[in-house]
Amino acid sequence: MSPLSLRLGAAAATATLGCTALAATGTAAAPIDTATPAGPGRPNIVFVLADDLGWADVSTGLANKGSGNPYNETHTIDRLAQEGIAFDNAYGGPNCVPTRAAILTGLYAPRPANNLYLVGDLDRGGDDTLLDGASQGLPDGDDALPAEAYTVGEALRDAGYATGYVGKFHVTKTADQITTDFGFEENLGGSNSGHASEYHAIDGTFNNSVGPALDRFAADYTQQYVDENIKPHSHGVTDAALDALVGTDKHVTDAVADATIDFIDRHKNEPFFTWVSNYAIHTPIGAKQPRADLLAKYRAKPAVPGHPANAPYSALLEGLDQGLARLVHHLETTPDPRNPGHPLADNTIVVVTSDNGGTANADNGWLSGYKGELREGGLRVPTAVWSKGEHLVDGGVVDSTPVHAVDYLPTFASLAGANLPRGLRPDGTDVSGIWRNANAELGARPLFWHLPGYLIAGVRDQRPETVIRSGPWKLSYHYETQDWDLYHLDSDIGETTDLATAYPDVTWRLGSRLIRWLDDVDAPLATLRDGKAPITVTVQGTAYSDGKITHYDAPTALTVRPGDEVPVLLPTAVTGR
Repeated sequence: MSPLSLRLGAAAATATLGCTALAATGTAAAPIDTATPAGPGRPNIVFVLADDLGWADVSTGLANKGSGNPYNETHTIDRLAQEGIAFDNAYGGPNCVPTRAAILTGLYAPRPANNLYLVGDLDRGGDDTLLDGASQGLPDGDDALPAEAYTVGEALRDAGYATGYVGKFHVTKTADQITTDFGFEENLGGSNSGHASEYHAIDGTFNNSVGPALDRFAADYTQQYVDENIKPHSHGVTDAALDALVGTDKHVTDAVADATIDFIDRHKNEPFFTWVSNYAIHTPIGAKQPRADLLAKYRAKPAVPGHPANAPYSALLEGLDQGLARLVHHLETTPDPRNPGHPLADNTIVVVTSDNGGTANADNGWLSGYKGELREGGLRVPTAVWSKGEHLVDGGVVDSTPVHAVDYLPTFASLAGANLPRGLRPDGTDVSGIWRNANAELGARPLFWHLPGYLIAGVRDQRPETVIRSGPWKLSYHYETQDWDLYHLDSDIGETTDLATAYPDVTWRLGSRLIRWLDDVDAPLATLRDGKAPITVTVQGTAYSDGKITHYDAPTALTVRPGDEVPVLLPTAVTGR
């Protein structure tokens, strides 16, 4: 089934336009950084990443097949989805670390320059699980990228872009590596911390969960700041409530917006790439964390039946949206020195997305599962791409093309005219063609997730699993039980009806592709835990473990002992469970 691309208000005719991954040694057009008769020069890129934003948390229904939460108010995200492209089949990873690593490197988790699957480790299920999670991250166990990883920051810096990182980074051993190893010329707030443990500054300083460079923007609210930066983007709050902010502690979300605008102003004479990594709406979530005006607004707001109504959570979310409003307004009102007669917005692409699906605090709409799981609720994220430049974004579109976090590096590199190092081939695909042309299609390609370990906590019950999505189909392999689940997402987005037995040909075809992918990326698997009884299974078909594929033409007994990888097993014919 072809990806669906709909212009708002009318169906658009479709035409085929192939978009392939940027070749490692491919050539790029000579960079054009100033306006010419041929165009305004290479575009600026602003990448806005929310933390833990659920698929249906935004109030627009464009990015979530009509399941937006009307209790929340995300006026700016709604506007960008309306005017730009809303993607309702966009994916991150199961939680913060794997998604950030995939965006930075353009590589799936099992690649050596990534090797990150979860926050922490892969044994977050207690000491008595059947399997032991694989090792991840650095040799010392840190869930961080290796220094030699080549990142989107390096790709754009090497192409002549000013590169700035604002906010949470997480996947680094030290904050210094963000600039020394990962390609960002400026780091404003990033560190190895996974979240802001306190959202407000105290006496003009954020605590040590926020990188110290952001303290430059941590001063208490002044009347001028409130009048110029908060009131123009506030909705449903009185001036008196906003004036009451004067003299109180700065919220880190506002500081992130301040730092981003400051970076843009200092680099608007050259092409710039800024990654805006919000701390919101990650925990902690409670009455102390949002800005006071927004908390009071949502405490007074009636709940909407059928949707979560968590006042502190929604207040943090609207604060993020207001920061985005400031950023978009600045792009629309700041003249572009490289494109005289035009504002920056005419040659800037803004991407808004989330690192993973929502937590139990979030609204995941019709999706099953939560952050930390490979069900759709843990993976699918609201996403919008926007620009005032029609040459960059053909707007007013809802696009149902499945897109993945690994797609951003090759896409941004293509837009920047970057040549990647010889031998580096991203796993993602350059999707800028479907941004420019609403009638374009990527063509069929599978997407993958691999989690060789456990995350069992609260509502989450994620066990070792590998997933492939191809067209409307999603196939999962479960290592503890050695069985397959198959869902048709177009008709069963909530993953309620397993069709593996009903469609053995689809299970076999996609299972074969999944096994070939595991072999291609040399994926590690979970192992049978010490002290557990050996597992003996009989297989006739295909198996993957220990970095290789084995075909068994006749029924063969396999015994897995403690310390051995538990294999993927695909029978020659899937006739039963």
